[in-house]
Amino acid sequence: MATASEHPLVSVVTPVYNGAEYLEECMESVLSQTYAYWEYKVVDNASTDATPEIVERFAERDSRVQHVRFEDHVPANANHNRAFEAIAAESEFCKVVQADDWLYPECLERMVGVAVTSDDVSLVSAYRLWDREVDLVGVPYTRDVVSGREILRQSLLGGPYVTGAPTALLYRSRLVRERPSFYEEGLLHADTEAAYWMLTQGDFACVHQVLTFARRQTGAWMEWASVISTYGAENLRFLLRYGPEVLTEQEYRDRLRFELRRYAWWHVRQVPKPSRLSGDFIAAHRREIDGILDESRGDTEVRATMVFIRALLLRGGKASASSRSLR
Repeated sequence: MATASEHPLVSVVTPVYNGAEYLEECMESVLSQTYAYWEYKVVDNASTDATPEIVERFAERDSRVQHVRFEDHVPANANHNRAFEAIAAESEFCKVVQADDWLYPECLERMVGVAVTSDDVSLVSAYRLWDREVDLVGVPYTRDVVSGREILRQSLLGGPYVTGAPTALLYRSRLVRERPSFYEEGLLHADTEAAYWMLTQGDFACVHQVLTFARRQTGAWMEWASVISTYGAENLRFLLRYGPEVLTEQEYRDRLRFELRRYAWWHVRQVPKPSRLSGDFIAAHRREIDGILDESRGDTEVRATMVFIRALLLRGGKASASSRSLR
């Protein structure tokens, strides 16, 4: 008989709010895994659609499935943190499956298989089918395990990126438990920051096979994120937070100047577009600027660039107000 150590437990979690459209496909993919040593919690953020009924049907089919229902609706990152808090105390690995994504049958088996080759592996990824495009292929095929700091350095210098969104990753559970809030709730791209932190804690492992599927996101949030360019500011924050750890002083300074120029130039291009400079737009970037300054350790180049961008936001806000007054 196999011992528990030969088959480490994987806590699979799906944080969901009104995800009925694709949830059955998602959950079926978990139940269809060739690796049997998992427990599955669907963390329901006060859904008002058919989500609860779908989860209950699966829980009746398989005792490893549990419906964790909350009646108070919280932001997405907070619900993800409730999911991370729900993982089994004895689990060795944690796997997020977003409600509109799914796993290929060998996903857990292959990811766990490479993760257990070394206790130093903190994060596992694999190739992903992103609608019709295969991505996350930036690790040489001859290498299965790479220094996490090497992957973090690669990501901060502009890629190729190999971490992707949550469904693409397997986390080591003890590290998830180390952070009071695994996803930093003040960030829009907290999943990226969490992956970067994991890369500072150990090695990165890659399965050179397509193991997950993710849909291209649509809807109001993605449209808003596109308009305000959520990645520009937070890439800067991640570079400021982690760059000094993994880059040489010259690499860090060169990349920081590149990111500062790119973020400033993006704002320059928005000034002639008053229709885009809404109150929400300006408030969002003011918050991001405050976050960048908090991360900057008093860096004079960062401060000068943020002063310039704040002036552009002030000018843009006045232009937008003037445009509305002429209607």
